[in-house]
Amino acid sequence: MKLLIPDKFIPAIYCWLALTFCVFSACNNSQKQTEAEKQIDLLAPTDRLSIVAREKMLPYADSVYRAQKHKTPYLKAGRLMAYSNYYDLKAQYAQSTPYVDSAIAIIANQDLTDSTWTNYYFAANIHKAVLLFKTGHYSSAINIYSDIKGLADRPGNKCRIGYKLDNNIGLILYKQQKFDEARRYFMLAYNELKECSADKYVAGYEQQFLDNVGLGFVKQGNADSALAYYRRALHVTIADSDKFSRDAVQNNVSKQVSRGVIITNMAQVFVKQNKLDSAEMFIKKNIVINALTFKNEIKYAQLSQLYLADLYDLRKQYPKMRETLASLRKSLDTIHNDEVELGWRKSMAVYAGKNNLPLEELKFNNRYLAFKDSLNEARLANTASDISKELKAKGQQMDIILLQKDNELSHLYLWITIALSVMALAIVALVYYYYRKGKKKNDALSLLNSEVSEQNDKLEFAMVELEKSNTDKERILKVVAHDLRDPIGGVASLVDTILNDDLPEEDEKQSLRLIERSLGNSLTLINELLVLDFGAEQIKLHKEPVDINETVIQCTALMQLIADKKHQQLKFTPLPEPLTVRVDKKKIERTINNLVGNAIKFSPAGEKISISLQQKNNAVIISVADNGIGIPPEMRGELFNKFGNTRRMGTAGEKSFGLGLSVCKQIVEAHSGKIWVKSEPQAGTVFYVELPLGYDI
Repeated sequence: MKLLIPDKFIPAIYCWLALTFCVFSACNNSQKQTEAEKQIDLLAPTDRLSIVAREKMLPYADSVYRAQKHKTPYLKAGRLMAYSNYYDLKAQYAQSTPYVDSAIAIIANQDLTDSTWTNYYFAANIHKAVLLFKTGHYSSAINIYSDIKGLADRPGNKCRIGYKLDNNIGLILYKQQKFDEARRYFMLAYNELKECSADKYVAGYEQQFLDNVGLGFVKQGNADSALAYYRRALHVTIADSDKFSRDAVQNNVSKQVSRGVIITNMAQVFVKQNKLDSAEMFIKKNIVINALTFKNEIKYAQLSQLYLADLYDLRKQYPKMRETLASLRKSLDTIHNDEVELGWRKSMAVYAGKNNLPLEELKFNNRYLAFKDSLNEARLANTASDISKELKAKGQQMDIILLQKDNELSHLYLWITIALSVMALAIVALVYYYYRKGKKKNDALSLLNSEVSEQNDKLEFAMVELEKSNTDKERILKVVAHDLRDPIGGVASLVDTILNDDLPEEDEKQSLRLIERSLGNSLTLINELLVLDFGAEQIKLHKEPVDINETVIQCTALMQLIADKKHQQLKFTPLPEPLTVRVDKKKIERTINNLVGNAIKFSPAGEKISISLQQKNNAVIISVADNGIGIPPEMRGELFNKFGNTRRMGTAGEKSFGLGLSVCKQIVEAHSGKIWVKSEPQAGTVFYVELPLGYDI
């Protein structure tokens, strides 16, 4: 013997939550409602009445409907849905179906691009599919889900109705024993719900989806995974206990009913694991929850009592089994439930057989079989009746819709014909009039347009050229300001040393030679800038054989004068032997000066800066390393761009124009070389320049 929750118990709570939310959520979708939309709010209390006083649902809906002078589509469809929900809650599915069909017929004729009607249409179709599900018409239910799947997947609808649809499809697959596919749909619904955080009151859906995933694992024999999901679902009922409904009464009912379903499902797993004490405790909890909290859910307490009797049978505790069945009998005499009645008769027969009461066993077995046959006959009759009514209702609805469409089209065609006739006469008159008048002016207008177009083209060309000229001038000034600053600064330092220090004659000569060379380089730079084609971005080279050791030594000597101002030391490590390369000496000196100048600028006072040479095959690598402030990762991509956003103040407040490295890159690439950098913030920087020797060695 094993405990199983009946199939219709599995989706019952979800369907109740989904319908009560969807049918009446349409009125809350917009902040500013029309008078017609407000009428649906009048029917919202039927939702609460379905819990606290179900017998008052229909009288209230009828009284509201009669009290309204203007019967809007909202009010008509809402009243029909209230009727359908009432009979659905009473398990009278044959009476429930025609009402939901009529509501769908009204809603389908409205503007479904409006979010209010979209939710209404979805809710009504979901309700129809649930009725088909409960009566075993799974293929028909799936057809409805397929029809509204496109609507649910539209942008904006996914977070309102998409996850509900995926969960219902999972319930169908579960009923068809496709448990793996069903579990995937339950997880899809759960993940979609977690992505949609706009609505606060979704705890009922969240716990239901987790509970359904657990059911799928149970059917696949994975008890541990099932318990993990049941516990997550139970946690939702505790952690989010105030997020089941905006209405306090409905929130409490939803939370308690959901908790009862979860602990009953957990009890099933405990039975499979032979943890019968835990199973008994959980089943008793559910009996208390459903029997004492809300009278309309007493049927779930009755089901749990039936499971408890089966558990006592499993444990051979027959006095407790008899006591539980006697208590259940009293409940059934008050509130009848066909499903529980059938199970009670079967359990009584089992009890009699286990306790050597053959006459009692025979009596209850006969009663069980007779009642089962009567229920099967009624179910078959109801199913046949439902199908015929459904076909008849659909045919009537289709006829009405076709007649309405034909009538609308006839009126539309008539008005279109009249309008087209009037427009045709007006057009003929206007064409003739303007043809006569326009023929005289066309030539003059064409000539004038041609002249205006030509002048516009000339003006546009002039503006482009002017803008280009201004841009070139600005770029020239920035390059001149940047590349002349270091040489002129070095010259100023040398002149100050010669004037203020008592230097030996040979040192003075050496300083004057450095001044001459620096000024010569600056003059060459100015001459190049005067003829440089900035638009083409080309650099002309004048290559010559150069001792790379000597060139770097000269640059280091000049830049040491600038480094002295910050008490920094330039350390040069030359190649062990002279090495000749074919380069444009002045441009390479500009590159080295730029790199060393940057190292001086971005290093603290008193630091050491290392310049070294390394021969690699047919190339020489120049490196300039400092222990400065480094380069942030986000600036490295823009470092060599002409107009990149890499300007920063030096460690002593020196200004930066952001042009030097772009000029270095142009010079190095003009020599077919490469330049790159390695740096970490506050950990120093190393710039590398690789230049080909210019000949084979």
